[in-house]
Amino acid sequence: MKPRLLLLVPTSTYRAEAFIRAAQKLPVDLSIASEAPNSLAHLHPVDLPTFDFSRPADAAARAYALARSHPIHAVVAVDDQATLAAAVIAEALGLPHNPADAVRASINKFFARERMRAARIEQPRYTLVPLGNPAASVRDIVYPAVVKPLSMAASRGVMRVDSPVQLEDAFHRVRALVEANGARADEIARSNLLVEGYVPGWEVAVEGIVAKGRAHIFAVFDKPDPLEGPYFPETMYITPSRLPWAAVERVVRLTAAVVRAVGLTHGPFHVEIRGDDTRAVPIEVHARSIGGLCSRVVRFEDGRNLEDIILADALGLLGDVPAIEPRAAGVWMMQSPRRGRFEAMNGVAAACDVPGVEEVIVAARPGQYLEPLPEGFLYTGFIFARGDSPQGVEHSLRTAFARLLPVVHEAEAGAA
Repeated sequence: MKPRLLLLVPTSTYRAEAFIRAAQKLPVDLSIASEAPNSLAHLHPVDLPTFDFSRPADAAARAYALARSHPIHAVVAVDDQATLAAAVIAEALGLPHNPADAVRASINKFFARERMRAARIEQPRYTLVPLGNPAASVRDIVYPAVVKPLSMAASRGVMRVDSPVQLEDAFHRVRALVEANGARADEIARSNLLVEGYVPGWEVAVEGIVAKGRAHIFAVFDKPDPLEGPYFPETMYITPSRLPWAAVERVVRLTAAVVRAVGLTHGPFHVEIRGDDTRAVPIEVHARSIGGLCSRVVRFEDGRNLEDIILADALGLLGDVPAIEPRAAGVWMMQSPRRGRFEAMNGVAAACDVPGVEEVIVAARPGQYLEPLPEGFLYTGFIFARGDSPQGVEHSLRTAFARLLPVVHEAEAGAA
């Protein structure tokens, strides 16, 4: 009998196809659960159970019932919304997993800060601000500062503020965003915001996995465009990093310390760090792999991709952790240029003709409502490039992006 893999796939994720394709290459039976009647039948045409990821105990009960007739050997969450449910399910089934409290910290920025503080990891000043009574909490804020929702990713709701007036405006905007989208968050995330000291300098993202008891770093991604506010739209991820080797070593050591401090013991992680010539400071940590379609950048010397490695590790089939392919690689994440209805992406063929560009993917669907940061979070598309140097990859991405023109017609949400 083949082992059974349970994938937890939120309907809003970009990652479904990559994980399902990776699972279909393995000698496993595959079950997929989502939080709503599933739209993935074209990728995996079998009965697809429905789990409520916002109620991990209920999801675990459903998985336990499923396992009685179809034993489950590994559980993998495809995105943040399902990581806690995956941990609780794996614990109920006696499978390798991250501790539930560690996963809660990875999806709640305040909990993560508290765990890192307890581990004596350098951090910016931070304050938990209640939505209902912010005045007393923000009295001692030092500017510049950054306002954040506790449980959203992709820079959604993150705003730099340089004065009390800007703080008040940002607070109202983020509060409205949390109130509109907080149904799946925990009570603290639904009731509070986080205000942190702004950390100047470069920013990197680190991708890796905890396997065989230790953190393995796959890639350190530079974010070449300055992220200085007032919003923080990520455009490019490029690896290998062009930071001085001493700074990269500092980032690698800090990443391992952050993963230990939060308590992650199994599976993928994604850590974001800012710094300068003298220090590195953690910004976020997640118990999942890189978001969007960006995992296509990560390719290993043995030909496998990131999802292949994650699933093999979950099933105990990984063996030695392979080295990442040495060529430089990168992705451009195309943010929505303005609020409105997406119609088309012009210039795709011209962008694909740029030397070094491997692929251009249009992610937005015609008629889809888009909104820019800080309220929005959907991408119009992704550009992927490889080359002999990070500088060459960056040039390819910028050239290709300049040839693309998303057609977005102004419209209000819900407008026909």
